[in-house]
Amino acid sequence: MGRRRPTAPVGPFGPVGLAAFLFVAVSAAGGEPCFPEAPPSAPGACPGESPSADAAGSAPVGGQPTPVRAGPVFTPGGGWSRAEVGLLIGSQRVNEDLGFSTNIFQTVSAAAQDVGFGEHYGARGSVFFNRYLGVEGAFTRTRTSFEFSISDEEAGVNILAESLVRSSTEFAGALVGQFPLSAMTPYAALGYGSGNASVGDGEDFRSGAFVLGGGVKVPFPQLPFLLTLDFRFFRYREANAALQLAEGGRPPSATVLTVGVMFRLGPSSS
Repeated sequence: MGRRRPTAPVGPFGPVGLAAFLFVAVSAAGGEPCFPEAPPSAPGACPGESPSADAAGSAPVGGQPTPVRAGPVFTPGGGWSRAEVGLLIGSQRVNEDLGFSTNIFQTVSAAAQDVGFGEHYGARGSVFFNRYLGVEGAFTRTRTSFEFSISDEEAGVNILAESLVRSSTEFAGALVGQFPLSAMTPYAALGYGSGNASVGDGEDFRSGAFVLGGGVKVPFPQLPFLLTLDFRFFRYREANAALQLAEGGRPPSATVLTVGVMFRLGPSSS
């Protein structure tokens, strides 16, 4: 007779007893047995938290994490502030014709010259109700020169050496819409203003103006300041009668280009 092959013990320390012990322990704990080595989707795998999309940077697709795009300039999500106040300086392209006066020998005409950079300056402040909508007020000063010319059939056109200089102060208010982005904030403005002008010792002249404009605001890194590049178009309702010549002339308009620095007031939101 051959030797009998020993069988596995069936006592409490054999495989059968160990399995029974695990079954009873897990049942007493109110759960089911699990196997840590099993893949997460396999039956019997131990429950656990899978890496979140935030921790990994993105949700895995096909076993590979999807790269997160670092927001370029046109990615929504830029910061904004409840209020801004700052200074601006710039130039104007003026369209103002004072008309002409003529006799049997000569014709005199006059027109405004463009305002050079630095001859238009002021301050502006804004308050925003939410991320996209707010109001603004601005105060500016401008020096405008007028050039007179005499047209003579025999002598041709002669430009007078001395020009007329007008100093004006403008106040304007506008409704502002903006769209904060990650690297800049474009905006548009629509409003109404009033200009008060004087020439030498003459009487002041006041005229209302419709205002349309827009621009961009670029934040300084780690600083509560904004660099602004701004465009405004002013269409005045009336011409200065004291400066008009005998014929012609029309209400002026001006295209204003400015650069400014704004200080952000209040907490910034993103």
